[in-house]
Amino acid sequence: MSSQQSLLESTCHRMVLHFSITLVLLGGVIGRAAGDVRANAGFPIASPESQGVSSKRLDEMTVFVQSHDYDVRSLLIVRHGRLILEWYGPGITREHNHNVFSVTKSVVGLLAGIAIAHEKIDGIQSDLQTLLPGRQALMDANMRSITLERLLTMRSGLPVSRANRPTGAPRDRFNRIHQASDRTRLILRELVPSSRPDARFAYSNIDPHLVAEAISAATGMSLPDYADQTLFGPLEFANTEWRFPDKTNQVPGGYGLHLRAIDMAKIGQLMLTRGHWRGKSIIQKDWIDRSIRDQTGTGYGFYWWVDNKNNVIAAKGVRGQRVFVVPDERMVMVVTANLMSDQVATVTHQLLEDYLLPSVIRQSGTRAEP
Repeated sequence: MSSQQSLLESTCHRMVLHFSITLVLLGGVIGRAAGDVRANAGFPIASPESQGVSSKRLDEMTVFVQSHDYDVRSLLIVRHGRLILEWYGPGITREHNHNVFSVTKSVVGLLAGIAIAHEKIDGIQSDLQTLLPGRQALMDANMRSITLERLLTMRSGLPVSRANRPTGAPRDRFNRIHQASDRTRLILRELVPSSRPDARFAYSNIDPHLVAEAISAATGMSLPDYADQTLFGPLEFANTEWRFPDKTNQVPGGYGLHLRAIDMAKIGQLMLTRGHWRGKSIIQKDWIDRSIRDQTGTGYGFYWWVDNKNNVIAAKGVRGQRVFVVPDERMVMVVTANLMSDQVATVTHQLLEDYLLPSVIRQSGTRAEP
């Protein structure tokens, strides 16, 4: 027997234990943790095959992760609104809240849409002088004219601030802003935006921070409180955490959110159902459609990534945090991880293209029915 075959058999045995804890298999709920499976999942639970998915391919996916010793913390798959895989690495449980890094941006984009639907913000053409009326004195003319739409598409023309750059201005700028007692004041007063209204896409933490500040200003609530009221509460999130508030109590809009993997899956399902959860509209369909449309020519919508090759939309965070949404297959996959920077693209693409998408059972070579 080859070492790969041995690993496959060993891992498949471990997967039986995982499935007994987290899935309803043919024959009913089994396993010592079966009594806890249904509680607070947020999804009906089903076997992969009952939803047209190969459990063998899902087993192979976990073999792939474990055989390479990748630091993947969780893998969750939902199809047709049913949880068909909930797998956690050593020491991780459903209640663990993961640092989702830039998935925070995708959540902030959804909250902006909710604030517009609630008529707290007039619309995406609202500019900063309107969105932040108490901060106008800090802005020059170019800053005042930046619209919400430009902020949501990373086309503000403001300098880039990114933590995942080992050296250089983007990293230095990130550190300086992160450590500021009033981050918004520093951005508005000291950073100089381009005078061009058609600034090119430039991925940054500054734009979503200003969107977060605008939401708080418009609603009169902290961003965490507004999220709890309008999004996390209706979706029954648990164990959420927003980190790094500054001295004004404003949390960053581009990072700092911690979520359970099961709740990340709910966000993905919300995108799949165009804003509906259990028959209730949480976000307007039009906002979801705008969010997942390429707005920049670079595969970026309103803080959501668009993969036209695979017809997949995604929320992404560094180190391998992913919410993949596959509309054609009515599927959502969540990945949380602590991967090395040179592993992230390869591992997450393989999970998607070599395992998730091929796991759908085809009938006579045709696309499976959604």
